[in-house]
Amino acid sequence: MYSRTRSAVCIGMEGREVFVETDITRGLPGIGMSGLASTMVMESRERIKNAIINSGYEFPKGRITVNLTPASLRKNSSCLDLPIAAGILASEGCIRTRMLDKWGVIGELALDGRVLGVKGALPMILHMNDIGLKGIIVPEANRAEAALAGGNIYAVESLRECAMLISMDPEDAAAMADSDCLMSKVRPGDAAEIMDAENEGNDNMPDDQDFADLAGQENAKRAVVIAAAGRHGLLMVGSPGCGKTMIAGRMAAVMPAMTDRELLETAIVRSVAGRGPDSIRLRYKRPFRAPHHTIGRAGLVGGGSFPVPGEITLAHNGVLFLDEICEFNRDVIESLRIPLEDKKITHFRKGEAYTFPCNFQVVMAANPCPCGFLGDPDRECTCTQADLDRYRRKLSGPIMDRIDMKISMKKVGYDELKGKRKGLTTGEMRCQVESALEFAAAGGRTFFNSEIPDHDLEVYCRLGHEEEMFMKRAYDAFAMSPRACNRTLKVARTIADLDASDDIKTVHIAEALSYRLQE
Repeated sequence: MYSRTRSAVCIGMEGREVFVETDITRGLPGIGMSGLASTMVMESRERIKNAIINSGYEFPKGRITVNLTPASLRKNSSCLDLPIAAGILASEGCIRTRMLDKWGVIGELALDGRVLGVKGALPMILHMNDIGLKGIIVPEANRAEAALAGGNIYAVESLRECAMLISMDPEDAAAMADSDCLMSKVRPGDAAEIMDAENEGNDNMPDDQDFADLAGQENAKRAVVIAAAGRHGLLMVGSPGCGKTMIAGRMAAVMPAMTDRELLETAIVRSVAGRGPDSIRLRYKRPFRAPHHTIGRAGLVGGGSFPVPGEITLAHNGVLFLDEICEFNRDVIESLRIPLEDKKITHFRKGEAYTFPCNFQVVMAANPCPCGFLGDPDRECTCTQADLDRYRRKLSGPIMDRIDMKISMKKVGYDELKGKRKGLTTGEMRCQVESALEFAAAGGRTFFNSEIPDHDLEVYCRLGHEEEMFMKRAYDAFAMSPRACNRTLKVARTIADLDASDDIKTVHIAEALSYRLQE
């Protein structure tokens, strides 16, 4: 008997529909699969067989043929276990086949018939919603992600529970759920409830590390506010122990809360990376990624036979902190050139394009030299000029040109370290950032200033005659590139927003230039 079950797979960051066709005929018992299935999918045959038997069903005695269409689409996910098992049961007559075409099914099966969570559930659910499926069945482990997607979705824990649901009309199931007879229904409030449960008694909120703990470095705090308000790249250079890592670790707390769109985008990234349950914490803090300097290129930008997100994508809408940037391999650093400009990265594998977003706030930290004490008034630098040149050569001109702000940090004196005045707090800095963004939104800018298109600079970064002449002199005197000039104007626009100024003044350009021209 023939049956067809509707499902989906995740390709890059997108869901793609897959039809699971199942037919049982006479012949030697077994399961044959076709349709460009990967090893992971082919190995599901034994899992599916045992899951069906251990769920109390009789396994078909005939020859089972499973075809996954479209045949040109590579399938590399365990999420097809559950739809294949449902198709086998439908072909055997255990499920009413006339309801199959109304349901979308994803899930991995354990040998005892339990339904396990899968990677990439959120983009698959969103796609199945878009194509108009009346009901969607997902694993219970993916309930939080499913709640973000919305729609007529049901979270199941076992194959038998899935078989019961899929035999019903989705509209009847929805009616039962409304009367609380069907507790597997995923409701929009489930994500918030799980968030609250996860964070009950949890002090790991944005203010758990306050900038008030950082003694001195008020100039660095000012730079952090500007960088966060405009999402400008920041490079901190200073001797060991001056506070660079402390500043970077607190930066996500200064950034504004994510919008609904950013929350969904970031949740999709987490889902694809297999970190879907972490999405429930995004309400409290933006992503923060700090890869070790030994990371390879694939680990940073993503890749693989079936490409997966790298650190730059996991930092989407958050902070990517590259500590000891001059210790990274040069080719790894150079791989950031295009992502810093395009805010996305595309990998090509066997004729398929996999595009991942990477709109992150980059923060870099470095010592002034290999020993770390160049320019320190109390310690002598032991590096030769060759050591210094080799160290600084890791950051090429094109990379430095893409970093909007550079600051030099000095060691804090003892009196300042033990002083009672703590300076700006995280809350005060976040208020400044939010005020700047509100001012920008009132002027029609609903995006970060670093994202202003170059062709719109005349609209958003218009200069008066005096400011134009000042910028022209700086452009010629410091041999700036057109990119550096445009980025300087964007930083000046952010500084003007912090001052609630409609016009960019000379003082704003001067401060922006001071961050651009730091050595």
